[in-house]
Amino acid sequence: MTTGTVDYMTEFLLFLFPVAIVTILVFGAGVKKKGEYSGEAWSLGQAKALQAFAALMIILHHLVQTITQYGSVKKGPVTIWNSFGILFTSVFFFFSGYGLYKRYKTGEDYLKGFLRHRFLKVLIPFLLTNVIYLCVFAGDRISGVWQGITAIFGCPLLNRNAWYVIELLLLYIAFYVCFRFIGSERVAMLCLTGFTILLIIISLLLGHAAMSVNRPWFMGEWWYNTTFMFIVGMFVAMHEVRIRAAVEKVYKLLLPLTVLIFIGWFLLEQFVDGRFGYYREWPGHPGYPEKFITLLVQIVLCILFLSVLLLVNLKVEFHNRVLLFLSGISYEIYLIHELFREVLPGGPDGSLPDPLYLLLVYVLSVVAAWLLSFVDRKMIRVVR
Repeated sequence: MTTGTVDYMTEFLLFLFPVAIVTILVFGAGVKKKGEYSGEAWSLGQAKALQAFAALMIILHHLVQTITQYGSVKKGPVTIWNSFGILFTSVFFFFSGYGLYKRYKTGEDYLKGFLRHRFLKVLIPFLLTNVIYLCVFAGDRISGVWQGITAIFGCPLLNRNAWYVIELLLLYIAFYVCFRFIGSERVAMLCLTGFTILLIIISLLLGHAAMSVNRPWFMGEWWYNTTFMFIVGMFVAMHEVRIRAAVEKVYKLLLPLTVLIFIGWFLLEQFVDGRFGYYREWPGHPGYPEKFITLLVQIVLCILFLSVLLLVNLKVEFHNRVLLFLSGISYEIYLIHELFREVLPGGPDGSLPDPLYLLLVYVLSVVAAWLLSFVDRKMIRVVR
């Protein structure tokens, strides 16, 4: 393992990034008095705020992977962000499922215009950013006109993070089919859960692709280790009133207990990932038992992490102008940041100092996402 010369100033500056992200989340937050709970907790507005927070943390996770070469080069406390990717990705899947069900229950005839409205909000930014990635990376990753055309639709994925969009669109289609054509909501939920589990199992069985770029769909643990949080989010939305009432009765005990269990389970997950993991693959041994054990432990970890966030949100309302702005472009931030992560000369072999590399990726990603959001909205209005 490479350690190199310790640069405490660089380590300190790098650690300021997660501190700044947490500050953006909690600045101006409202804290409820003893015995009181937020009426805005678990609302769609709070969900958007937490998704913006998660988007910033996901960027940090990816950038830390770059500058530490996936943990082999130590960069101080921020190195632990190599392990946090699934936690913040689970936030996106959870609130996607949660928000979908809430809109379904509160929106009049929501399913009738679902594919035209909700589906387009996800699809249009995906296609637009794919065109941008195609313009930048076509020379290195595209062979032929036909592959260039299919790349616009995500095959191959020039944006490695866009796997999330592929899965989300599939889950949206499955949701629409189940809840549109099955009379019983309970049966529809069971069918959607079954579809999601099947998707996870198929992805697990496919293992990893041999190539590092233009990988086939569903090959790699990132395709499935947080997917089930979509179903968890829908379940919480379905039973929100009962869950909230039960939680508030034991809140004083439940919050610290959940935090302690989460910390303990995170340590267990780190051990399991090192002992088993998703990469125990060699000829004649696809590593299915190791993958399955790791997956189960990580699913529980994500549920515990989301539980902590939801419990904190019962007492703390997250709202400030910066968070409001970022919540409106969090999807675009997620889609575009990989471009700057790859283009800018960062990491051990790059010419940019690590703190400057991180800062530039964040600034350029936010500016680009803000500009993209204008184009996205106009295109969505035209297509509708």
